[in-house]
Amino acid sequence: MRALTKSSAARSLDTYLQDVATPLTALDDFFSKNVCRLAVNRNGTLCFGTEEGIFYQNRRRAYSVIPKLLSFGFLPDNRLVLLGSDQLVIEGEEPLVLPQGIHVVGMSISPEGDIYIATRSEIWRRVKGKWESFGIDVSLCSFAVGAYTTIWIAGNKRLYVYEGGVLQDVDAVAPPPVLPVRCMDLGADGVLWIGTRQGAACLRDGVWRYYAGRRWLPDNEVLSVAADQKGGAWIMTRSGVVHLERRPMTLLQKAEHYQRLTEQRHERNGYVAECFLTRPGDLESVLLHATDNDGLWTGLYLAAQSFRYAVTGEKEAAERARRSLRALLDLVYVTGVPGFPARALIRPGERVFQSDPGPNWYLSPTMPGTFFKGDTSSDEIDGHYLAWYLYYKLVANEEEKTEIAEVCRAVTDHILDNGFTLVGPDGKVTSWGVWTPEKINDDPDWVDERGLNALEILSHLRVALYLCPSLRYEEAYSELVRKHHYALNTLLQKVLPPLGVNNHSDDELAACAYYPLLQLESDPSLRALYLLSLERTQRILRPQRSAFHNILYAACTGRKEDVGAAITWLEESPLDLRNWAMKNSHRRDVKLATERDRFGRLQLEEVLSPAEVGVYKWNANPFVADTEGEGEVELDGSHWLLPYWMGRYHGLIGA
Repeated sequence: MRALTKSSAARSLDTYLQDVATPLTALDDFFSKNVCRLAVNRNGTLCFGTEEGIFYQNRRRAYSVIPKLLSFGFLPDNRLVLLGSDQLVIEGEEPLVLPQGIHVVGMSISPEGDIYIATRSEIWRRVKGKWESFGIDVSLCSFAVGAYTTIWIAGNKRLYVYEGGVLQDVDAVAPPPVLPVRCMDLGADGVLWIGTRQGAACLRDGVWRYYAGRRWLPDNEVLSVAADQKGGAWIMTRSGVVHLERRPMTLLQKAEHYQRLTEQRHERNGYVAECFLTRPGDLESVLLHATDNDGLWTGLYLAAQSFRYAVTGEKEAAERARRSLRALLDLVYVTGVPGFPARALIRPGERVFQSDPGPNWYLSPTMPGTFFKGDTSSDEIDGHYLAWYLYYKLVANEEEKTEIAEVCRAVTDHILDNGFTLVGPDGKVTSWGVWTPEKINDDPDWVDERGLNALEILSHLRVALYLCPSLRYEEAYSELVRKHHYALNTLLQKVLPPLGVNNHSDDELAACAYYPLLQLESDPSLRALYLLSLERTQRILRPQRSAFHNILYAACTGRKEDVGAAITWLEESPLDLRNWAMKNSHRRDVKLATERDRFGRLQLEEVLSPAEVGVYKWNANPFVADTEGEGEVELDGSHWLLPYWMGRYHGLIGA
């Protein structure tokens, strides 16, 4: 099946709900009053229970203190209910004495207004002016009452639902991520929120979502939770209070968010990459980064902007793409070696973090005072050819088309002149710029790269034939296919153990090569082989639920069965792209894989939502259970923007 066109039918999208964490600031004075609990009244106002009384969020006192305040809440008519160690006070009524001899640990008010209190082994309900109790065979830590007398009960080692004398173990259906539960609350929408010493979680629509780490919480030791009236919750930890909000948003609005943060903190004279934060977590302390892979990362950003311009016609998108195109072309011009692109360059006076300072940096012979990094890899070349192709096709004017064609010709000639390799300013073949048959087909040290590098060079030659047609390129392409069976090599492009390591970075590079190759190749026999290669690759990658790979697969094949998973990933991806540490290996609701990844890290059997793991681009392993970080790095938004705008362009994602 041929690639989809822009006019293809798209999945229509409505507004979805985006998780957003908003810290509540200026609370030092409240915490000095020993806040013991949060609650939200029936008007949706957050209230604090302290040793000096109950206060609204605006600091106005709602009620004076009662001795040994344990809990508080609100009746349906918004009257305040306070629980002390030996009495219960309902606003406007005389205090009620608690049943004699019991040691209460908490209170919950049902949606109908019934008041429940609990000890470690009993739950009491106030009915017609009297207390009624029923025993539970659980060591109760916390509880919350829902509609129709459904009671959620947290024990030391389990979470239960109690109704009509029946106690059901929730572990049998949906085990909570972490236990024991210290506090819980039920929202009006039926969403259950729990707080633990290892973060918070909510049970929504039968699925748990885990919130932990600095992306979501001031710290992981949760002291109180209070569900709001819109599906979110207020969470109090030892370090502060945060509102986990469910904010209505469209994917286009999310794209605008990532576009803004990329422009504000990640763009360096057209180059786009991650940035460092010299004060971890502080988005005002940006230090731009000249990376090892500026050509690749900038190429992916340029590709996203090219699709964006093709979809929207916005001049600003074209200008962003044009600025990054100039940056990519300069990587070729800066080296003084015809057709050899640098990995990165640093102009005079630039304040940047220099990737891997050392012998691979050279002073440019063509741009005075500019340094560039050599030892260019195939990664960079993949980014260049993809970006040239898309900009030429979707954005370029005639003058730009001429220049792109000239640069593409220079780089392609360089590769062919040097026997399908890259040769740097030192006269040596670079470490990873190798596509020669003698290495790819015959050298055991290159067996892992056989399929990928064959795919890459065939794609690059096909792009060159599109941008700057040449009999030489046609003959080179034909020779690699017919004499060196490179098209057959692509069938096993994705390498897996025991034949090689599972390299997720190579998956990203393969995607960059698949797309232009399958857009441009018209020979039915070769297309059949390339599509077979992509089909095998997608079967392996499908469990990742990747937006990039799933959208690219649909764009190249017309098969849309993975588009839903891609859109879910786009929706659930966090707005915060800082590298906060995210831990999941301790969770009760996940299974760890028996094998570690190529870096020795624990892996999950199934990927989690991007909201629950560390931020990652498409060169990273999404199965990693635990990631490190203190918010000292922020990713740019290209990894999200590219699949989104590609999906829009190919009619897979609605406006």
